[in-house]
Amino acid sequence: MVFNSLDFVVFVIPVFLLYWLLFSKSSVYQNLFLLLVSLFFYAWADWRFLILLLVSIGVNFYLGLRIYRTPEDRKKSIFLYLGLIFNIGLLLYFKYFNFFYEGFYEILNVFGVESSYTSLVILLPLGISFFTFQTLGYLIDVYNEEIEPSKNLIEFSVFVTFFPKILSGPIERAAKFIPQIQEKRQLSYQTTVDGLRQILWGLFAKIVVAENCAAIVNPIFGNYENESGSVLLVGTFFYAIQLYADFSGYSNMAIGVSKLFGIQLMRNFSTPFFSTNISDFWRKWHISLTTWMMDYVFTPLSFTLRRHQKKGLIFSIIATFILVGFWHGANWTFVVYGLLHGIYFVPLVYSGKMNSSEIVAKGKLFPSIKEVLKMILLFVLVMLTDVFFRVDNVAMGFDYLGRIFSFSIAEFPSIVLTSASIITLALIGIFVLVEWSNREKDHDFEISNYSIYLRWISYISIFVLILLFGKSSETFIYFQF
Repeated sequence: MVFNSLDFVVFVIPVFLLYWLLFSKSSVYQNLFLLLVSLFFYAWADWRFLILLLVSIGVNFYLGLRIYRTPEDRKKSIFLYLGLIFNIGLLLYFKYFNFFYEGFYEILNVFGVESSYTSLVILLPLGISFFTFQTLGYLIDVYNEEIEPSKNLIEFSVFVTFFPKILSGPIERAAKFIPQIQEKRQLSYQTTVDGLRQILWGLFAKIVVAENCAAIVNPIFGNYENESGSVLLVGTFFYAIQLYADFSGYSNMAIGVSKLFGIQLMRNFSTPFFSTNISDFWRKWHISLTTWMMDYVFTPLSFTLRRHQKKGLIFSIIATFILVGFWHGANWTFVVYGLLHGIYFVPLVYSGKMNSSEIVAKGKLFPSIKEVLKMILLFVLVMLTDVFFRVDNVAMGFDYLGRIFSFSIAEFPSIVLTSASIITLALIGIFVLVEWSNREKDHDFEISNYSIYLRWISYISIFVLILLFGKSSETFIYFQF
């Protein structure tokens, strides 16, 4: 039941009405209703793993309480380790078992031990990467005494299962989410309208920008051996935009839907392509994952290796980003993707600019030439690295990149003159223009300060573009994670 489907519209409208008309008397009623609705939503997506989700909730709720109530550090650590083993074990089995299983036999073959294997058919539970990271962070925060554990099973269950984020995030923190649902939510006109506005923009990003890009990208990547380097370069450009529009579109819709129920989810994308260095890019790209990895992987690792100074810092960054890449899927392509992004940080470490971050052209209408050049250079770097996000294997990724940087890159890519490309470029232009104008605001379509006439012109214009150029899609790239 994806957000851009008729099924979801039929689902969310009565849920919204019932939530505010019948269940708004107290937070208890609201939370119980949200829990039942969220479990139904997850079961609709894949009922076979509903029991697994419930077991995960029960185990993590219990362990959180035991960690908090155990005074001895050694025993407290035991419960934390049990939680780490349980949650990471779920991920390793359902998402990565075949990857390591096949890799083991491939290593045996390299050393001359002839062996054969058959991959196991293991279904991947939807949202497992997101809800296990949420519960992992929860247990670690309780252990570090940064939060107290939830003593209310219903509230904790809503934290894990809340339907706008259960399938594809954002990866919420208990410290921010649970306090919101401990109080009764009040229906707010401003928040509801802002949520609808964000949903509209997410729909535009997904079914207009991302899907029109996909119509160009898919044939190019599917037949890349027979395309010129210039066409392949065009393909990487459209894929980078598709990836961002798909990711940010889903996140905006998830955050917007959540606002309808009086709950604020964290921002997950903040116009990352207006960054001037890779560090700033990752502060704005998949923010919930990046901050999770920084807090629970990079920080403790860099602290452990602090005596090695810059070398220890570089190792911590690269290791963290390899995990960031590997989190996305059980394929060496994602490992290479993460490794490359980690390597891109090395010049920043040695220049001492890793922590520098600022909004480009803050308070100005246009960026400087220097800022434009930096943004273009960074975009090209990220764009080329995104190839490993799209291809089936590492060899194909390097082959694709190698073909880009061949003599045929000098050929004119006639594909850019097709009507599909011209229309898509125009739609991307609108997308970029709106995001640029809102780069200093809370989200990409935050136009509450416009006059009512300009607001309605904006709504109608986006809606018309969706009707004219929207393409149906029953999935998000995000869902594979």
